[in-house]
Amino acid sequence: MSQQNIDSRLAKRVSRIGLSMTVKIAQRARELQAQGKKIINMGAGELDFDTPEYIKLGAIKGILEGQTRYTNVGGTTALTQAIQQKFQRENQLSYELSEIVAGTGAKQLLFNALQATVDESDEVIIPAPYWVSYPDMVRLADGTPVTVTTTVDSGYKIT
Repeated sequence: MSQQNIDSRLAKRVSRIGLSMTVKIAQRARELQAQGKKIINMGAGELDFDTPEYIKLGAIKGILEGQTRYTNVGGTTALTQAIQQKFQRENQLSYELSEIVAGTGAKQLLFNALQATVDESDEVIIPAPYWVSYPDMVRLADGTPVTVTTTVDSGYKIT
């Protein structure tokens, strides 16, 4: 199937975004690694060490105990309680369980929030520095990304 046929089957909104720079960097790093070059790939945000043993064992334990079904959309009660306790203990922040949502990652949660709240021509402020895909996520939600540069002096907060 030609690229043109594939493109014609995609929603028009997909044309508003390009190939992610993260994907381009990761592809190039893999090409160089395949050539035998030693590469430290910092493009995809992946850790440079293996998953800790206690996490692996916890996952195996969960599988063996049959914890392999869909959970509540926002996470299990045990997980949301653990998040609540972490925020209180480490950040002195108090949240009700109903205010906590767990997901597959911050990028996915932000994408979901943008899809649920942004309408055509809404402007979305993105503090810079930011993750490379945020402007495209806003465009996919029919919004207009507006970048506001932050600095180390402001603690990377909008002033």
